[in-house]
Amino acid sequence: MFVKTKHYSRSPSIFWAGFGLIENGMIVGVAVYGQPSPPIQKHAFKDRDFKLYELSRVVVQTKTKNAASFLISRSLKMLDMPCAVVSYADMERNHCGIIYQATNWIYTGATVSHDKLYIIDGKRTHPMTLRDNGITDPARWAKENGISTVSPSPKHRYFYLIGTKAQKRKMLDSLSYPVVAEYPKTDKTMYDDGPMLSVRNHDTQMGLF
Repeated sequence: MFVKTKHYSRSPSIFWAGFGLIENGMIVGVAVYGQPSPPIQKHAFKDRDFKLYELSRVVVQTKTKNAASFLISRSLKMLDMPCAVVSYADMERNHCGIIYQATNWIYTGATVSHDKLYIIDGKRTHPMTLRDNGITDPARWAKENGISTVSPSPKHRYFYLIGTKAQKRKMLDSLSYPVVAEYPKTDKTMYDDGPMLSVRNHDTQMGLF
């Protein structure tokens, strides 16, 4: 419900792990970790022997300072170790990954992970979403059904490594992409995500469940 209502994509994703941010007994945020795209799973690390997640959705609806950073940093610590996490900041939305920069992720530059988006009911749809719905060849399906396409904008790509110092060093050494020392910058922007959701949780403290 949080993702469909509050995230700018208005679409949930298949996830392996999900965490909620609790404040005064109310759920005020969620972080969703799922399966990365097949190319990332195959090529991001050489001889990978650890799990790779994608932080696919983050939603926070509280004005508490650093709440998003708290949610991400705490939820990362609750994932299986050792592991790595990849996430993206959408340049089309004028995002540069401020929250990833605040939590010390590794920046590996901007990338386009697929060659086209599919316009379905007026919405831009990722090819992985179509594959998740059983469409194994999105390009052919789009051509046969008169579905128009557009080129996607690049996205900033970040990685986070979780494990012991030795494990993180080994993961970093096996990372296939060059590390970019300087983070990208942009003006901070906000989008209208609608009214606050009222979702109660039994916990009365700020934390994760």
